[in-house]
Amino acid sequence: MLIKLWEWLRKKHFCDRVILITIGIASTGWFLLRVIPKPSRASYPCMRAVSPFMSGFVLYLLSLGGISIILKRLGKSLIRYNFLSSLFLVVLLFLFTGINITSDTSVISAQTAQLTGPQDGPNVPVGTGRGVKPGLVIWAWNPEATNENCRNVVDNNDWFFTPENTDTEIVSKMVSDAVKKLGGSSDLKKSWNELFRQHNKTIHGKKKGYTAGEKIFIKINQGTSSWALSKEEQDNGYTVPKEIKPGQRRLRFNGATETSPYVVLELLRELVNYAGVKQEDIFVGDPIAHIFGHNYSVWHAEFPDVKYVDKFSGQFDRTLIKPSEIDLLYYSDKKLTDKLFDCIEQADYMINVASLKPHGSAGISLTSKNHFGTHARRSASHLHYSLIAPMWEESPRQVGKASNGGYKKYRVLVDLMGSRYLGQNTMLFVVDGLYGGGADETKGPVKYFMAPFNDDWSSSIFISQDQVALESVCYDFLRNEWNGKNKHNAANSVFEESPNMYGVDDHLHQAADSKNWPDGIIYDPDNSGNPIPSLGVHEHWNNPVMKQYSGNLGFKNGITLVSIPYTLVKGKN
Repeated sequence: MLIKLWEWLRKKHFCDRVILITIGIASTGWFLLRVIPKPSRASYPCMRAVSPFMSGFVLYLLSLGGISIILKRLGKSLIRYNFLSSLFLVVLLFLFTGINITSDTSVISAQTAQLTGPQDGPNVPVGTGRGVKPGLVIWAWNPEATNENCRNVVDNNDWFFTPENTDTEIVSKMVSDAVKKLGGSSDLKKSWNELFRQHNKTIHGKKKGYTAGEKIFIKINQGTSSWALSKEEQDNGYTVPKEIKPGQRRLRFNGATETSPYVVLELLRELVNYAGVKQEDIFVGDPIAHIFGHNYSVWHAEFPDVKYVDKFSGQFDRTLIKPSEIDLLYYSDKKLTDKLFDCIEQADYMINVASLKPHGSAGISLTSKNHFGTHARRSASHLHYSLIAPMWEESPRQVGKASNGGYKKYRVLVDLMGSRYLGQNTMLFVVDGLYGGGADETKGPVKYFMAPFNDDWSSSIFISQDQVALESVCYDFLRNEWNGKNKHNAANSVFEESPNMYGVDDHLHQAADSKNWPDGIIYDPDNSGNPIPSLGVHEHWNNPVMKQYSGNLGFKNGITLVSIPYTLVKGKN
């Protein structure tokens, strides 16, 4: 709010002194109004963001008062010919004048550039929850799911996705337990049925389960395979070779944090064996990229009739997909439109499987950012302009600089979340955090310092029917882990604070409530004439130790984070 006021005053060409006084009065009034009734609010991020403006204004007033007092005493001292006292007062006068001169909007400007983290404080929910239990997010954690000795390096093909680095039985139990908890039944079949019924009620107004013949598209995260594969790898079915020669093209990206086989494998098992979906009615892939061979070989061995999609070729038992005949995605700033692929246009349901990782330009890369790989273009470069740290082709990337940061700005992520073919057609959102990602989208996983991980792999799976709530929870994990204080390794040092750039959760504010939309923007990605409704509920936890949201604290509105095991989150589970 203060930044918007500052920008408006600057645009109207008010002088610096008027801007300083106006912002100072507004920030001081807002701080006192919020903190006096509840002193604990002083620790809220939004109050910490306001305090520099307030303190600068108070300093300005003190210096102004000091100048006035000094001038009066200096006059009296000169009349009495007290030159030593007069000299001392002149020195003080210069000191207070210097403070006064420097207390202008350049200080405010500097503070604006340094703002980080979310704008809103803890436990301030906004929006309307979705799902069987609105706003419910399930977090399954089991450190035995991953191999603590995995190094994710080329030596001996020790990648995070190789079989010896994941306990598939534990992962299967994590996924099934999470689905049961989300669906509200100890019976896996009944839980899947309830998830379908709730989704259809939300989207179509009719509470019905899955009907035989309906098609499901599972969107995975496989973006690096669109540009990191060598010709040899493409010729042998997109499989990372068993022996990788030193210096091979794009070697450092082979272990990037993206979809690994085992969460998706369990989803396929449950869809086919419990939800009653035929293999041939399931599509799996990342339309912008190939499916890596290490994933395909695991999935295809057990489910050969599932359609593993590829927009480039139908070789290696991939299903060739084609762009839609007309544009299906209309970006709400009216600058661009996009085609989607036939497998998405024809899908009755989508399951979105993202990875838990930061992003150099977006701050975080979760389920909404996962759709940068869904459109029918060759790359997603045309969408970066709306991110908080755009990657411009004509100039070097400004690492970690939120040049488009802040709130109430157009965010293409909201359109992706609100599209009838994408976010609103998704009946289950999944974030695979077995191996939490490094500091940007191209880095390999690293061991996380925050509790309960304690310098081990994150070994987590998050699921929800509320995309906004799920991303809000995962964002809290990422901003706490990537806070600039935890030092993971040299390869991650440049982007160490990406999730804490100012405005990372702007798209979540906007997806939750139209009151947070930018002036002049009406989100309607289907070009239907009907603005999108609230897509879910957003808030931040009370602190990274308790990890409690409003639902955990006993309030009706907001997010409820349920952990498996239950001891990880205090309060209602």
